[in-house]
Amino acid sequence: MKKNHKTDKLATMPVTIPENYAGIYVLHMNLHGAGFGAMVLQTLNQIRYCERNNLLPVVNYDADCHSYFYDKQRGENMWEQYFEPLVPPFDYQNLLTLCASPDSPVSIGDLQNLDDNQMLHICEHHTDSIYSFTFADWRDNPPEDLQQWYREQRTKGHQMFSRYIRVKQDIVEKVNDFYSQHFDGHQMLGIHIRGTDLMYAPPVSPAEYFPHVDNWLRRQNRPKIFVATDQAQYLTAFQQRYSELVVGYDSHRSINEIVPVNLKEIPPHKKGEDVLIDTILLSRSEFLLKGASAVGEIALYMNPALRCLDLATDKRFAFGQDYGKGWNGVLLSQTKPAWYLLKDKDLLKENKNAKSQTRLQAYLYKYRPYFSPVAIFIHRVLRYLLRQLRKK
Repeated sequence: MKKNHKTDKLATMPVTIPENYAGIYVLHMNLHGAGFGAMVLQTLNQIRYCERNNLLPVVNYDADCHSYFYDKQRGENMWEQYFEPLVPPFDYQNLLTLCASPDSPVSIGDLQNLDDNQMLHICEHHTDSIYSFTFADWRDNPPEDLQQWYREQRTKGHQMFSRYIRVKQDIVEKVNDFYSQHFDGHQMLGIHIRGTDLMYAPPVSPAEYFPHVDNWLRRQNRPKIFVATDQAQYLTAFQQRYSELVVGYDSHRSINEIVPVNLKEIPPHKKGEDVLIDTILLSRSEFLLKGASAVGEIALYMNPALRCLDLATDKRFAFGQDYGKGWNGVLLSQTKPAWYLLKDKDLLKENKNAKSQTRLQAYLYKYRPYFSPVAIFIHRVLRYLLRQLRKK
């Protein structure tokens, strides 16, 4: 007789919600524009909201969330294509089935969820949320002790990750196989370097990593270097300098400023799996060199014992641009993506303007308080008009 797996799963469900929860919160928000690391970070911050309000968190990232990583061929819930339920056995489909049961004390109407604007405000402005970089309110009011601030964020991140996040076993097995093949018996240096469309933080060129890599290599007897990057040319630069010591996972990478999640030829699930596998491998390194990115931070949440050096932490100017207080990313004609800034540079040599600002940027920042609100207003109006035109 054919086994009914849905019935089997339902049989493992409690007939009621544990008494330590005051209710159920369904994680569901617009994820359009969020990379995989940002999606995980927003999930962790929704979980923190649930903990503050004593709610049971259940994820439902369906097609309406507009995620780059939603793959209908693999199921209706994108989260469950990569991770186990946050609080087993409460996955979303089983929860719906339980709510539909006539004997259940829980109904669909009992499920809670904030609208996108409310949850985005919590993710970007609540002091208890987890931040991977000093953006949003932290950019205008930077922490007095930046290193302490990062330690606090990473502690919160590890707490949430260790309590709730479990990667699917098939993905863990791919990581294990790759690690055994390339890193068993070696000291592993992890490198994460963003290129492509990075605009919210100062980009770091491969050449800025080299002195730190050289210093690390001198202290090892069987070293290997794992490079995780979205920019194909960056991986090539490390291979040219360090030859067979460099290993990269078979991830899709871009050759220009278009981030891989926007490349239509890559299947949605593969886009997310590439980033997740890179992140887990970074977490298994002995030392991590990184720039500003949620991916590198999440690797630290996975492994709080991992030592790291962030090359973007104290960097404000980069390749003619200023990423300091008052940055808003609205004037895109002046704020260029990372690869646009580096594509004509020698990636094997540190450039003079790697930590510089142009006169135009200095002028814009000096007078930004006067014209920035107007520019933001015009930008929002144009976006609204474009959305209306698309509807027609």
